[in-house]
Amino acid sequence: MDKEYIKQIANYIIDNHTISEAAAHFSKSTSSIKKYLAKIRDEKEEGYDPLLAERLKLAQTKMILEGQKKGGKAGKRAKSYEDFTAKMYAEAYLTGITLEQLSELSQIPKSTLHDMIRGIKDEELQKRIDEYVETTKLSVIDKVNKEQWKR
Repeated sequence: MDKEYIKQIANYIIDNHTISEAAAHFSKSTSSIKKYLAKIRDEKEEGYDPLLAERLKLAQTKMILEGQKKGGKAGKRAKSYEDFTAKMYAEAYLTGITLEQLSELSQIPKSTLHDMIRGIKDEELQKRIDEYVETTKLSVIDKVNKEQWKR
């Protein structure tokens, strides 16, 4: 392979491109790109260039560190529902439908519905939900206490 061609590939990666992007740009496989870059880094190879090898190493290290800085954000899925939908489920919940019933109707897991409802950025609605949860807890406790006293 031509030394100048391999240097072009290395410079392309140094210009903030990934190996996959370089493979697509030069119409080569990623394994071929890696082989070419190895020729630049290996002292025993004819195409060895210490300065270019160091610049390539720094560029790839920078790319890795930027990816780590992003953390898990790169792989996380975005929410798959609109706020309008979440508010609709919250209003249904406030009418007395349980999360279990909403789950059966919507075919959405209860935990997802809970996260949707609790993720709404409307303080007034969240306050109404908190109050509803408290009153329903108390009414369940009252029912249980009444049943125990009957025995």
